[in-house]
Amino acid sequence: MIKGCRIVTALFLLLTITACSLPFQSNTLLNSPAKQGSQSAASTAKPRADRKPAAQKAVPVSWDKPSGGTYPVLKKNESIWLDVSIKDQKVYIKEGNNTLYTMIASTGLDTNPDTTTPTGTYYIQAERGKWFYAPKYNEGAKYWVSWKNHGEFLFHSVPMDADQHILTADAEKLGEKDSHGCIHLTVPDAKWIYEHIPYNTKVVIHS
Repeated sequence: MIKGCRIVTALFLLLTITACSLPFQSNTLLNSPAKQGSQSAASTAKPRADRKPAAQKAVPVSWDKPSGGTYPVLKKNESIWLDVSIKDQKVYIKEGNNTLYTMIASTGLDTNPDTTTPTGTYYIQAERGKWFYAPKYNEGAKYWVSWKNHGEFLFHSVPMDADQHILTADAEKLGEKDSHGCIHLTVPDAKWIYEHIPYNTKVVIHS
């Protein structure tokens, strides 16, 4: 009987030790170096950032070429008007709400009242010419067309020196604010307006 009790007691102790050791083993496995390594890697790994496309450099405007491709052929008595966006730095040739052509431009620097392009509705005036030079600014331009104050505010080509050489520092800023208030255009664009936009054509200039 005593022997049987010893056997039972031994079995009871064995089961107790086994039962107590299982949680310890389970906990040990969870905290093993291999497990810790995977948890550490998971916690420290950074999510892969979405790849952003490489920023494209703006292509400089060729001041000796049309800025919007082939010019439109205007119909006789077509109701054309010019939409000048200071925000976009563009001149839109329009018939009603339809844009026929887009020119890249430079409007006033807006650093003071003398370098600001006035906004509002105007009309092409009678004054226009193939060349002017302003000693006050040491620059001139080709193919000018007045739209305000009879020769003060103009559409014209990019600036040139007294010998009609392009001032590249200004010409390279087509598409940015750069003028004293006039509207700079590529040489062909200025010529097209000079040759095709008639007297009294509406000009709307807005921010």
